[in-house]
Amino acid sequence: MDTTQSRAYRSPRRQAQAEATRAAIVRAAGRLFAERGYAGTTMQAIADEAGVAVESVYKAGSKAQLLRRAHEEAVAGDDRPIALYDRDEVRAALAVDDQRELIQAFARTVADRAQTLTPISRAFVQAAGADPAINETWEELEEQRLTDMRRLVESVAALGPLRDGLSVEHGGTLLWTVLNHQSGWLVAHHLRWDDKQVADWMAELVTCLLLPAA
Repeated sequence: MDTTQSRAYRSPRRQAQAEATRAAIVRAAGRLFAERGYAGTTMQAIADEAGVAVESVYKAGSKAQLLRRAHEEAVAGDDRPIALYDRDEVRAALAVDDQRELIQAFARTVADRAQTLTPISRAFVQAAGADPAINETWEELEEQRLTDMRRLVESVAALGPLRDGLSVEHGGTLLWTVLNHQSGWLVAHHLRWDDKQVADWMAELVTCLLLPAA
């Protein structure tokens, strides 16, 4: 019997199983971080939530690494390794050829993330206050969010004028300061707005900050 061929045949299946297990662990970690916070979530609790042995959780990453992966998945909407602004649905929203319609399309596309992303972001901020390494990671994520906001403003500015005196850089900074995890928490969890209400709020805010009065 050719054992080498047999091992090669089984390898893709084992790899797929391992990836599915890691994905389940990250999703379980994300749910618990959102519900209990970072300090209140243990590796054993993640294992129990995912239905795996705790050894499998440690193999998937440290607690801090699982927090980052869960956050990245919440930002993107799923576990595919594709950046938010490179995703088809976001690219389609940014391809709209009218400023106000582009803003509305973008808001509709990302509004649902407020429900899952904001509680994980809150857990991230809490953890960052106690762990310098996690704080460094959070600062990296915030720099990326600032870059993303500037990309949005660039797309809007390419279709027409921004309001008087507003540069792309400053517009991006304004959006970065107001469209954050805290404001997302207020509208999605404190006010309990649904996705449409969150999208309408986001579109109104972005329009008022960036565009001349109609």
